[in-house]
Amino acid sequence: MNRTARRIARGIALFAALLLFVFAWLAWRGGEIISGYTAKVLCSCVFVSGRDATSCLREDLGTYMGLFQAQVDLAGRAVDSRALLVRSARAEYHDGLGCTLR
Repeated sequence: MNRTARRIARGIALFAALLLFVFAWLAWRGGEIISGYTAKVLCSCVFVSGRDATSCLREDLGTYMGLFQAQVDLAGRAVDSRALLVRSARAEYHDGLGCTLR
């Protein structure tokens, strides 16, 4: 490889590394936002509105179904959500206040 080709290869490698870093950062931030949103919406839907969790998931959160996992704790009146397998959030129901993120 001549000198120009090596410089081009290094530039492409640097650009790819930067692109990978940006993608990882966006996934991290996006996971935080999605997990908090799904935990809060599902908690409010189940404990404030009194609806079934499966209908809430299907009707209110159906757009994001492949991006998160959620567990409803009926005894503890809380919802745990994990998005993009990296970030998690918990929403808890409090009488008179509704659902709040913890």
